[in-house]
Amino acid sequence: MNFNLTEQQEMFQKSVRRFAEAELTPLIDVMDKENRYPFEIRPKLVAMNLLGIPFDPKYGGAGADYASLALAMEEVAKVLAPMAISMQVGNVTADRFNKLGTEEQKREFMIPICEGKRVVCFAFTEPDTGSNPKMIKTTAKSAGDGYVVNGIKRFITHGTFADAALIFAKDDDGDISLFIVETDRKGFSTDKKMDKLGLRGTELCDLIMNDVHIPKKNILGGKGKKFDALKDAMTIGKLCLSAQCVGLMQASLTEAIRYSVHRMHFDHPIFDLQAIHWLLAEMASRLEAARWLTYRAAFLKDQGMDTIKDMAMTKLFVTSTAVDVVRWGMQVHGAYGISKEYKIERLFRDAKMYELLEGTSEIQRELIVKRLPR
Repeated sequence: MNFNLTEQQEMFQKSVRRFAEAELTPLIDVMDKENRYPFEIRPKLVAMNLLGIPFDPKYGGAGADYASLALAMEEVAKVLAPMAISMQVGNVTADRFNKLGTEEQKREFMIPICEGKRVVCFAFTEPDTGSNPKMIKTTAKSAGDGYVVNGIKRFITHGTFADAALIFAKDDDGDISLFIVETDRKGFSTDKKMDKLGLRGTELCDLIMNDVHIPKKNILGGKGKKFDALKDAMTIGKLCLSAQCVGLMQASLTEAIRYSVHRMHFDHPIFDLQAIHWLLAEMASRLEAARWLTYRAAFLKDQGMDTIKDMAMTKLFVTSTAVDVVRWGMQVHGAYGISKEYKIERLFRDAKMYELLEGTSEIQRELIVKRLPR
């Protein structure tokens, strides 16, 4: 077992860290307080190759690995977690074209995604279904030389400004297929942007499709059996979310230490108190366990292994741990922890969101139990 990052991974990690601190720090209020996505950052994300990290440069990617993807997510989330969510969407949608797309589709969509010239959102969830494919009501029916898509997708990141959406819908046979729906097509619309607890500025909304006509070439990966494609895509999403939580925990520990060193109590910093020692020790220990579980998951993904169970275990442990760790960081701050003047308040709101995204913790437990040996 080798627990060391390669020299290339370490260099990449440091470069992303410098980038995040310099370029993303000024955008915190834009995303969190204004609940707005800062489009001006996209050329800089592209320059850093952050929208297609594990993909072949032939298709606009950085030619790195999933471990590097996790490292980037961690470093960006330390500074601005919703921007890491935005990067995640780019990497997940590019991955679908990489795995399922024709050469024509890769040129038309994957390369522009990695180059920041197109934004494609990922749309499975609906008002009446979360993780159950049988409950999907969106349909794509054959009509002449194409398909007619009808339905509503909910909680879609980048939905308000995406150029296209990857839509999971029931085809003529009642099976789930994956369709590319450009957002400028007649009958496509979006509902208002969601005003949510944390991870703000990611522009969540509903996608509404009312008799949207798309050509035959807009089916991705052929007809049917795309729930398996969803599960594969979700492994990347869960890796990204787990790495982001590691970043949040690291930021929380840093803030808690900084606060406790400067906060005085009877002429001594509260850092000297045993009660604070215990909180900081728990935070550091849980963070390290979460970090290496996440790195292991990325390693397994890089080996080409089936990681559905491992990613579910990682996501379950790391996201719930993040809520505890950030909560302890808030406890170190005392009453000041609830003030928006302190970073820990935002970190706490963001941390809770991760237990609910890409399948709730309850769903992860079901995925794990179904794959345990009997």
